Amino acid sequence: MQDKTKIFNKALQLQLNGDFEGALKLYLKLIKKKIYNDKLFFFTGTAFLQDENYIQAIKYLNESIKLNPDFHEAYSNKGIALTKIEKYEESIINYNKALNLKKDFFDAYLNKGISLKNIKKYKEAINCFELCIKIKPNEPKIYNNMGNLFRELKDYKEAIHYFSKTIQLNKNFAEAYCNRGNLFEHYNQIELAINDYETAIKLNDKFDFIYGDLLHAKMHICDWDNYDSLKDKIEKKIKINEKVIRPFSFLSLTDDQYKHKIVSKNFSKNLFNKLPIKGKIKQNNNKKIKIGYFSGDFRNHAGLHLILDVFKNHDSSKFEIYGFSHGPKKDEWTVKVKKYFYKFFDVYNLSEEEISKLSKSEGIDIAVDLRGYTKNSITKTFYYGAAPVQVVYLGFPGTMGNECYDYVIADKQVIPTEEIKNFSEKVLYLPNCYQPNQSKVQISNINLSKKDFGLPENVFIFGCLNATYKINPIIFDCWMNILKKCENSILWLLEENDKSTENLIKEAKSRGIKKHRIIFAKRTSIDVHLKRFRFIDLFLDTFPYGAHTTASEAIRMEVPIITMIGKSFASRVASSILVNAGLKELITKNVNEYEIKAIEIALNKDKQEQLKSHLKNKENTKTLFDSKQFTKDLENIFFKIIKNKN
Repeated sequence: MQDKTKIFNKALQLQLNGDFEGALKLYLKLIKKKIYNDKLFFFTGTAFLQDENYIQAIKYLNESIKLNPDFHEAYSNKGIALTKIEKYEESIINYNKALNLKKDFFDAYLNKGISLKNIKKYKEAINCFELCIKIKPNEPKIYNNMGNLFRELKDYKEAIHYFSKTIQLNKNFAEAYCNRGNLFEHYNQIELAINDYETAIKLNDKFDFIYGDLLHAKMHICDWDNYDSLKDKIEKKIKINEKVIRPFSFLSLTDDQYKHKIVSKNFSKNLFNKLPIKGKIKQNNNKKIKIGYFSGDFRNHAGLHLILDVFKNHDSSKFEIYGFSHGPKKDEWTVKVKKYFYKFFDVYNLSEEEISKLSKSEGIDIAVDLRGYTKNSITKTFYYGAAPVQVVYLGFPGTMGNECYDYVIADKQVIPTEEIKNFSEKVLYLPNCYQPNQSKVQISNINLSKKDFGLPENVFIFGCLNATYKINPIIFDCWMNILKKCENSILWLLEENDKSTENLIKEAKSRGIKKHRIIFAKRTSIDVHLKRFRFIDLFLDTFPYGAHTTASEAIRMEVPIITMIGKSFASRVASSILVNAGLKELITKNVNEYEIKAIEIALNKDKQEQLKSHLKNKENTKTLFDSKQFTKDLENIFFKIIKNKN
């Protein structure tokens, strides 16, 4: 008996030291010797729980409960194991049993609250967490879970409050820094987000996507101090299939479409691995084809400005179009677009499963996800199923990396045939540029001059009004080399925030370019934004995530673009626009070609006039801005989809 006690104590010590495998060998050795008692089974089950073998954990905890029906901790640990395998209702039953035996059982209340949150019983979950606060008011885990709950409720300010409270109570609570950093980034408080990400990494760098979140945040303010080392770390982790970066963030790091697919696959697995297996949706027998457009940006946003005419031009004798608005912001553009839909739903406050059910109840034939993996995305809606056919289009230039989406709509320039293998969706090609555009847009009638934007007279103006996270050290080096060779020139960039402006000026100075040669354009109304394009002599595209909406805006306003074509969808959009504008000559294949072409144009007035004259001739750009024909081409794709489905 003394030997058995020694074995048990040794196993317990191993378990306390985190050697769960070693502890289990000794516990199971005792059980084989038919030593049955509630504590042995309890510690065995708990060791399986800690070793993430939840089925075995439940088995041995059940044995413990059989021997001692009043063992409150066994019920509680069994509840945790059930939570891990997403049997939330059953876990709550076990937490309640534990609480009936021990009224102030903190762990049971806390974990019950987590299970209630997971089944969306938010009020009951909050009650549990508030009871936890009464028992242990200074326990940081409570406030972190409260933060998670309010984040799920989309009350992000309240979530930040609770994550901050967690950190106040425990300055080493890494998860709270990571969580708060995500929300700071959501509110464009980029420097605060970076501080939280860096603190989280110092404490524990094992959080999913933390390195990608950090680098993407730093790119928003053009902080490239450790750009190469972070990028290298991310690339290495991708090779071993770690969840290191989100798909959208990765678009601006490489043009390798194969790697984009890996990142999207890993991200999908992270989203869907805890969800129930989805079933197929039966084809509807509607008289008209019902198209559901899902977007978080039915507002003053680049995506809506592109596709607005499609909604306007749909053939109502053959199609019914439905809008599902899942973004928090509404404005005058929301009011404007709503009238083009047969029905328009504001689904921001619905869960993704509820959105799926609403779409199915309306009998949607084809669900078009206009956002993909971008801000305010609702990818789980398409996992649950929004329609018999699901399409990703326009907002996310890449593959979703899962089987939820049947098709991606593109053109042969943005997804050449050799890259089809790197898309999980079937590729459907439009005959011209995949990007829709309005046929006519409102351009400011205010008499504007260069002086209004702080631009000097009598200099050549290179411009890039792309978002600053698309600028990286490689393309910036290229731009600075161009400025050196073109002495009578300036570079006009978009002003995103004070820090990015400061950092870009610093980077320019370090490359020998004086401060006065980098000028920044503030964000403004769309009509003024378009008009100011006319002051740009040559638009310099970014790489690998190039201009999309901005590229078509430049061509509309008769501004030529130099772009560098890559392998990825995100790096080929400006190329597609240039091909359709008859300016294939402005597509370059590498940095050297890009520099030479930009310098050649800037120093050659005849070439400048030739390009301007080409763009002034609307015959050369009519396919880009013929929204009625574009809509017909898109409708032909929808007809083919339904025909193939039937």
